[in-house]
Amino acid sequence: MSILVALLTIVLFLLSISLIFVVVVQNPKSEGFGSGVQNTPGGSFRGKAGFDDIMSNYTRIIAIAWIATAFLVGAVNR
Repeated sequence: MSILVALLTIVLFLLSISLIFVVVVQNPKSEGFGSGVQNTPGGSFRGKAGFDDIMSNYTRIIAIAWIATAFLVGAVNR
């Protein structure tokens, strides 16, 4: 059981490092808090996904995997 906890902890560490990297690499879409009020066209209707869209998807996937792995570490380590 301790091997499983160690393996999950290593996976959680690698996911943490990759999540930090993916978030740092992203470009800010706008300046400040007031940007959420503006209605800006774009998104997936532009055609081919750009770098920011791809990185946003990677961030979402890695964050979900991180949360699931954290729950698994907590459940197994009980």
